[in-house]
Amino acid sequence: MTEGGGVGGTPPRGPEWRPLSGPALLERLRVTGRPRPATDPAFAADLRGLLESGLQDLSELGEPADGGRLVVTKERLTRVLACPGHRTVNRFGERSFTIPMACGALVDALFRQIVTVGSVGDPLTDALDGLGTDERQSALVTWIGDLAPSDLAELRAEVDRQAQGLVHRWPAFDPLWLPRTQESMRVVLAGGRIELSARVDLAIGRPAEDESSVAIVEVKSGARRPAHRDDLRFYALVEALRSPAPPFAVATYYSRTGEVDVESVTHDLLVQAARRCLVGTRELAGTPSEADTGAWCSACAVLPRPPVVTAPAVAADTTVVAFPRGQAA
Repeated sequence: MTEGGGVGGTPPRGPEWRPLSGPALLERLRVTGRPRPATDPAFAADLRGLLESGLQDLSELGEPADGGRLVVTKERLTRVLACPGHRTVNRFGERSFTIPMACGALVDALFRQIVTVGSVGDPLTDALDGLGTDERQSALVTWIGDLAPSDLAELRAEVDRQAQGLVHRWPAFDPLWLPRTQESMRVVLAGGRIELSARVDLAIGRPAEDESSVAIVEVKSGARRPAHRDDLRFYALVEALRSPAPPFAVATYYSRTGEVDVESVTHDLLVQAARRCLVGTRELAGTPSEADTGAWCSACAVLPRPPVVTAPAVAADTTVVAFPRGQAA
């Protein structure tokens, strides 16, 4: 289900369209038009079993002596499924910094501040302070500090614009909704050799009792892309494996336009996400089930010879937001 107009990053069309804000935005996240999944331990066990059976040859090797694990994230899955030439784990995370990338990280930091504090002072200063608390972002913070004055002014103007939209459109959360920002989710598979890892921008809702009560939201500062739904479906899968119930919805919020793309979480969606995760995980582990010749992605131009390219059946990924039952649900 989609609310907000155009796809592929195109601003919504039509003079009557306006971004949702305040209670209407929260209502759009809360109500998906589908029944919420019930707590179903048998389905959760089957979902885990699907992954474990596909990774059985890895689990039979036993837990690594050094305790090391292959960590599977949404980014790694997306890249390896786009091109198995990216199978080597240490190739990930080597992207060059850009102004759009910096804008995305800064907007994420501001979104956390808006949810937890409810206000923003100087957007760029507050966002840099937020990034500074995460040592993983230290290189990016340094890169931003070294920008030329014209580039820094461009970045500041866009961060200011998106911050205004976030402040005006996102209301304060009732504490009963238990809003959590940057919540870490992990699931261990294959006898400790594989770890599925996710960190969601926003999760809202109390733990499930008899039905799903959590929703997951991912904030994007740039253009809309189909891969964003895959990311969220991966988040939904991880939550379904670690909790009594999966999230009932996953959503991407586009801070540049105010669009929100909401998707109901169903059993079919989770099975597809598990299959996609299995294919990608085996690629990352260096044990693809099928090999074929195909097109390379642009990054493969730097490789000395053609990589072995597989043609896996692609499935999906997710991210979830939770709502408490009763007052918030």
